[in-house]
Amino acid sequence: MYTMKILEREPALSHFLSAHLPPQWGRALSSAPAGRADLVVVSPDLIQVPSAPTACRALLAPGSLAHLAGELSAAWVVSYGLTPRDTLTFSSLGQDTLCLALQRELVTLSGDCLEPQEWPLPRQSQASPLFLLACAGLQLLLGVPPAEVRLGQGSGASLST
Repeated sequence: MYTMKILEREPALSHFLSAHLPPQWGRALSSAPAGRADLVVVSPDLIQVPSAPTACRALLAPGSLAHLAGELSAAWVVSYGLTPRDTLTFSSLGQDTLCLALQRELVTLSGDCLEPQEWPLPRQSQASPLFLLACAGLQLLLGVPPAEVRLGQGSGASLST
């Protein structure tokens, strides 16, 4: 199992991820800022990096908070957001469906490489688009194939690492 941490001001994203990911993944997410982790997820509400930030292999962060990424020690960064500069974004966002767009190569924690691509998903939650992108990015980094990424209640493929 990979070690995962979340950096956030309020626990909204961690609550969302716990509700929308398989139970074993939700339990693996820690909000403790110190220590090494395989994956650190930065919430869109983060204002500043903790004084003892977590070092990590992969950092999943909103593109709008790119200025904070320089304060964290990460082997690679994947940005998510609603702009063309973000690695993971939406090419369309409707009431019932959305289309995720991986705009640049993404390396998973296991070292697999995902090429740029788009794929449609049913929109099973009216949550913040940034929370949906963080959920999708987390699954991709953990090795869930794009066709198996889910954003609904308690969804997501099971993964034994």
